[in-house]
Amino acid sequence: MRKWVETKLGDVVDIKHGYAFDGKYFYDEPVGDILLTPGNFAVGGGFKPDKFKYYDGPVPADFVLEEGDLLITMTDLSKNADTLGYPAFVPESHGKRFLHNQRLGKVEILPGARLSRRFLYYRLCTREYRNEILASATGTTVKHTSPERIKRFEFLCSPLSEQEAIADILGALDDKIELNRRMNETLEATARAIFKSWFVDFDPVRAKAEGRQPAGMDAATAALFPSEFENSPWARFRRGGRLSHLMKLRIS
Repeated sequence: MRKWVETKLGDVVDIKHGYAFDGKYFYDEPVGDILLTPGNFAVGGGFKPDKFKYYDGPVPADFVLEEGDLLITMTDLSKNADTLGYPAFVPESHGKRFLHNQRLGKVEILPGARLSRRFLYYRLCTREYRNEILASATGTTVKHTSPERIKRFEFLCSPLSEQEAIADILGALDDKIELNRRMNETLEATARAIFKSWFVDFDPVRAKAEGRQPAGMDAATAALFPSEFENSPWARFRRGGRLSHLMKLRIS
């Protein structure tokens, strides 16, 4: 049975600098290709599909990314260097090209190295790695690291089969967390829409006033709403704008 062995990151991977794309072709609107930046990395590791920058100029072929490429942030503008050194996988492009920007490092596993890309990703999310990156970072307002500093990191590397098993377990947990996050977002959006419909736009009262059954509720719930606005508590709330004010506070 093979043992876990102390491994220097530079012995199993290379880290490639990105390209200095010409700023005159940068856009905030979705034209051309997507130019990845440190802003597309989540705190703790992972990809954030928002705040995209776009590029519509000449592109060297070596700096077009593929789905599943592993990237590392090498520059961070935040006070605590929140994402410096953290990894992310390039996601599915859905017809757009992702470009390898100069402030990102592309991690390439060396030929013959018995290293799982997904296992490495989780290693690069650990506290021990994070502490080493921060300790060796340069700069005050803007923090920087480099491929050489990152490659000095040493870690315990298990046999490849164990790496893959560990990555599978951690990946399943990440998938469950992401699913729960999306469900929570959907439930919150639904609750806000119902609140606005019932207590700001008064759709159930309007429906009953027009002789219709309010949509999306059972008869017992519909019975709680009046069938007219005039001289009802609902009318007084509506005239005073109190619920509208409450809704603004709730969703702000």
